[in-house]
Amino acid sequence: MGKSNSNSKLRDDTVRIVAQIHGVSTSYVHRVRIGERENDEIMETLIEYQIGKNNLIKHLEKLVPIKTR
Repeated sequence: MGKSNSNSKLRDDTVRIVAQIHGVSTSYVHRVRIGERENDEIMETLIEYQIGKNNLIKHLEKLVPIKTR
């Protein structure tokens, strides 16, 4: 069976969204991400999207503190 954890699911969502933005396949975006293909526009979008997602998570963590054990 395939690996199914939250990190791979989030990564797939990022790749899917960036692919939709640029009108390319998820496979192509994944190849750009791992360095098999070169596309500066897609790489820039991947980085900006991830930075935005990280900033949103940090903001939400401040608003809704999560208690740890």
